[in-house]
Amino acid sequence: MNSNQLSGEPAIWASLIASGVQLAAAFWLPISDEQVHLINAVVLAVAGVVVAFTTVSPDNGGSIKAAILGAVQAFISLAVGFGWEASPEQTVAITSFVGLAVAVFIRQTSKPKSAQAAGARGV
Repeated sequence: MNSNQLSGEPAIWASLIASGVQLAAAFWLPISDEQVHLINAVVLAVAGVVVAFTTVSPDNGGSIKAAILGAVQAFISLAVGFGWEASPEQTVAITSFVGLAVAVFIRQTSKPKSAQAAGARGV
């Protein structure tokens, strides 16, 4: 079995993890239904980041940025669901910082579409 057979289906892995969390919460973990839903939201957001990084995207990194911001927002919701008391200003500051950091990273690793087209033509 090669490694691609297990790594190519993020949705299946996310479903397996979500089911495992629900099973653990039903029998062993003292967490509420809301917390289970928040954990599952984070799992799905991380799966979205994996998909964004592993698929070829014609939008020059925009889907990666959106996926990472969605994951950060899911993690913030998870933390609040488990008792973190954050003000709206704090969550906006975190999200803004992450958005800018991702934009800087993507900007450094991507090319404008005109440069990509010129490279494809051999110019």
